[in-house]
Amino acid sequence: MKTFFKAFPALLCLLSATFSAFAAEGDGKKSSGDFPSKIELTIADSVDYALEGNLSIRQGNKTLEQKKRQMDYVWGTLIPSIRASFSFSKAFTDSPSPATFSLGGSISLTLSPSIYTSVKSASLNYELQQLVYDASVRAVEMNVRKVYYSLLYEKENIALLQAAVDKAEAQYNSNLTKYNHGTLSSLDVLSSQNALQNAKISLDAAKGSYEVDIANFKLILGIPQSCEIVLVGSLDDIMNLGDVNVNQVEGHTASIANYEKQLEIAKNSLLATRFAAWGPSLNAGYSYSANGNTDTGLRSQNYGSISLSVSIPLDGYLPWSSGGQNIQNQITTIENLEMDIENAKATSAINIDGYRKQIKQCQDSISLRKKSVNLAEQAYGMMAQAYGRGTRDFMSLQNSLSQLQQAQLGLKSDVLKLASVILELENAMGLPFGTLTDTVAEQ
Repeated sequence: MKTFFKAFPALLCLLSATFSAFAAEGDGKKSSGDFPSKIELTIADSVDYALEGNLSIRQGNKTLEQKKRQMDYVWGTLIPSIRASFSFSKAFTDSPSPATFSLGGSISLTLSPSIYTSVKSASLNYELQQLVYDASVRAVEMNVRKVYYSLLYEKENIALLQAAVDKAEAQYNSNLTKYNHGTLSSLDVLSSQNALQNAKISLDAAKGSYEVDIANFKLILGIPQSCEIVLVGSLDDIMNLGDVNVNQVEGHTASIANYEKQLEIAKNSLLATRFAAWGPSLNAGYSYSANGNTDTGLRSQNYGSISLSVSIPLDGYLPWSSGGQNIQNQITTIENLEMDIENAKATSAINIDGYRKQIKQCQDSISLRKKSVNLAEQAYGMMAQAYGRGTRDFMSLQNSLSQLQQAQLGLKSDVLKLASVILELENAMGLPFGTLTDTVAEQ
């Protein structure tokens, strides 16, 4: 968990760089005047703001539209080729001569088995691009959700530190009163004053870090810095989920879907290679022409001509030819992709099982942390009473308060880790984010 918090500023910087292109793009992006002075954000609202203006997603959408056009108009290869020609000539001589002209036209069509694979290829490439686009959207959404949960952790940590400051201040005031009445030593007053100052320093540092992270979060979402945002939610929503059971939830790993689509493309490419090496092609054409001059007019001396031809390549029948080698290369590509799919499925199963175990460990740890917090609260209350009676020194009281703070912070840290692992599991299974949490909430 410490590693995650060390990496959190880097994650925010990375996301900020990804979304910093908002300022350079005006299409579809709100101006500063379109935002209210204060916005309450749920995690779903944060995702919506991020997805609306993300440059990489908009670029991916343009590429997807391009693939869609290629798929829709690939049938254009079946349209015959039509040509028309006209010529005119006039010779300038001493004796008058008529001008000559000619008019002609032709239509031709080529049919080959590769037309089928071309149409299929356009469709598969569009489907693959759709998978790439969806993966990009999911990556943005998952990162935004992780940052949102991390900000909730920081916010609740500030609340814990504020409570510690309040306790330290109350204790200092109590010690000062007792000292003024001559019932307490100056050492305890100085110790309580030092404890109060340290608590305030920790609180100020946490607030400063939170303000910086909130500013970066606004940049990620494309919200003006002048706009105040309030995070609506609590880590308690994750802490009280109960058992997360994925046995009844069906999912499909995005990486496996990508490999399977690549396999379809490779098989179609193999078929196209075989058609090119073995498949016959038919060429049909019709042409017509008429000639004439200005004296006799346009006259046609024939009714046109028609041509038919069939060509059959023989490359594929020779294993050492380029056609034969291309076929073998395509077969090797398919075999490698099949092994990649097998490995991806095994890796996915291991990762999913690992995330499930981590979720169980987090929930067990949270259950123990709750008990630790309750015990620490009771211990601190008893220690405060004992200190008030003079049977415990101030250092013992401070140690008890420190243990309570550590227990509370440890509980919040485990809840944050649980939220992160749930997101990783949903991503690994290809589930819409929130599926597992929504499923549990309905139970």
